Amino acid sequence: MKIHRIFTLPSGDSAVEIRLVPLKGDGRPASEVFEAQTMFFRETPEGHVQDYHNAPRRQLIFITSGILELETSQGKRYIIRPGDILFTEDFEGKGHITRSLRDVRGFFHVIVPDSFKVSDWPLASEHQEA
Repeated sequence: MKIHRIFTLPSGDSAVEIRLVPLKGDGRPASEVFEAQTMFFRETPEGHVQDYHNAPRRQLIFITSGILELETSQGKRYIIRPGDILFTEDFEGKGHITRSLRDVRGFFHVIVPDSFKVSDWPLASEHQEA
């Protein structure tokens, strides 16, 4: 299982890295249990573009429908599909752009506490740039 982490580099640019969720167990591996604070649901119409912006909070974003393009301030683009998970923590700097490429983009946000950290999780070897 993978999470696309968007964060701010020391230069102020936004960046994306793909982390693997640590799972344990045989047959039906599971992660440890994490605390969450609140959640909400949203839809964004096809064609919607949100120009450079920063994440408003530490949150997991689960994509349920539509196709999202995520562009970093360095111009790298990533295609995010239903079933993909984003973790946003680029609160400062230049921010990122999101584009709803196809269909209504459905997603839900789960706000997580400061204790939730993915930066120590293993990096995925593959990159899913557009």
